[in-house]
Amino acid sequence: MISSRKIDKSLYPTTPVHRTQKLAITALMASLALAFSILKLEAPYPVLPYLKFDLAEVPATFAYFMCGLSCGLLAEALHFAGLVARGSEPLGAFMKFLAVSSMLVGSSVVKAVSKNIVLEFLGASTTRVAVMTIINWVYFTLLYPGFLSYAVKMAGGLILVYVYTAVFNLVHTVFSLGVAYAVYREVERRIEI
Repeated sequence: MISSRKIDKSLYPTTPVHRTQKLAITALMASLALAFSILKLEAPYPVLPYLKFDLAEVPATFAYFMCGLSCGLLAEALHFAGLVARGSEPLGAFMKFLAVSSMLVGSSVVKAVSKNIVLEFLGASTTRVAVMTIINWVYFTLLYPGFLSYAVKMAGGLILVYVYTAVFNLVHTVFSLGVAYAVYREVERRIEI
């Protein structure tokens, strides 16, 4: 018999998602994320245009809502592998992987203790902002200190680089989780998995 896991009905009303279905959803969402990246379905963040609002985060987040944390992380890992295989700059692709992964982990940790979707969004946002602030410090200080002067010039100051980056990560989290959760709720209303 195929094992299944029920998703908490108080937060996510759903039927069990079986292992084969989880694998299919994960593979489909990873493929969709890669397709979105190839099609460049993104928009630059006006303050720091090297940051992009990227629709490719939504499929992994949808996989998280449908099938759980492991499927969301696997979908994003496959997206990362696909980006690198296509010739994307590995560090940038890895930073994207860390942003999405930290968002999903933060959401999952809060979900384990609270069934409130607003708190789940807050946990995801807090985790992503904290992780990406540290990663950006490493990027600018240790890996590419020459790029820091460019970012400071664009932002208007060193502190503003980190403030604007934190705002970007907050907005992107709300967007990615919001769109994925809305799609998830509509899918659950229409089909039985």
